[in-house]
Amino acid sequence: MITAASAKNNVVLQFRHGGRRRLERKFMADGQWLALSEGGFAPGGKAKPVEGLRFLDPDVSEGVYQYRARDFDDPDSKYEMSGWVRCGAGEPVGYTFGNYSAPEGSWGEILTPDDLRFTYCWGTDLRASNGTPYTDEQIRFHINSSMEEMERRLNITLKKTRVAGQPGLRGLKRGEDYDEEEDFYQYRRERIQRTGWISTRKRPVMEVSRLDLVARHSPIRSLLNACTLDKTKGVIKFFDRPLRHSDSARAVHQSVFPYGADQFNNQMFYAIDYVAGFESADMVPADLRAAIGKMCAIEMLNIIGDGLMSGFSSSSLSMDGVSESFSSTQSATSAFFGARIQQYNKELEGYIKANRLKFGHMVLGAL
Repeated sequence: MITAASAKNNVVLQFRHGGRRRLERKFMADGQWLALSEGGFAPGGKAKPVEGLRFLDPDVSEGVYQYRARDFDDPDSKYEMSGWVRCGAGEPVGYTFGNYSAPEGSWGEILTPDDLRFTYCWGTDLRASNGTPYTDEQIRFHINSSMEEMERRLNITLKKTRVAGQPGLRGLKRGEDYDEEEDFYQYRRERIQRTGWISTRKRPVMEVSRLDLVARHSPIRSLLNACTLDKTKGVIKFFDRPLRHSDSARAVHQSVFPYGADQFNNQMFYAIDYVAGFESADMVPADLRAAIGKMCAIEMLNIIGDGLMSGFSSSSLSMDGVSESFSSTQSATSAFFGARIQQYNKELEGYIKANRLKFGHMVLGAL
């Protein structure tokens, strides 16, 4: 990936490795890719190569840009992409301002620092009493931590994640072929006597690329063409009737015969490869994005409140018959932004309670 940093009306690019590369730039989400030529980034010019690990682009105006680069001498080589970089003062950029979308080749940001600074923390100066500002990187840390916290509370996956079952047995490489690995899913005859279904460990699910029934002494049987997928809840349902306990077509019954029928389930597993999460940050529902913004604002306001008035509750001043007093909402047990924090907490609790089962299902049992 290309690292792009803004320095007012200049952009500094950092590449992972050297070599001759073709560099292209796009202005705003609806702009077109323009290759670097002798006349700069202009349409119709003859592209010129860029060499070295760094590149300075001084020809930028206010707005957001994205860069990409590939091998100059190999038109079929894969592009390396940068994220969005904002230049100049410009207007705030974010989903709440209607001018942000995920960069090409990247999952994007579920919220931008400007979304938090000017929307969910609107009216709050994100500076400490000594003038130290709250940086964009600090805000991004809170955004990422809040997103993971929401994933845990709702038991969902937001970022696009490629999941592979037992990838080590197939020689797959983490980061190239898959993102996370899972064990096989246990086959349970009791669960599929009437119908067959599997609940994936992550949800929502975008697609299932592998669904195999694996037995001890039998060839692998693919069930991919005989199933349907509930993408929101991550449930795979089968069209075909499940295997009978007496089915011996794949030598399953014979393999467990010496040990009794109780061992039947231990000889069969489901091997599943699937993609969980959302295709990009643009696809996340607006209400879920807003809930994450409120959760992030709570984290930030707890810290920023102390930075503005740490340990301060009230003060009074009297001189020559003139008196002045000031009281804040902050105390030993109450935060400076306590009212907003309490309101956000109340809204979050209601949202999580109402949507806890939207991406899952209720598990019932009987004794």
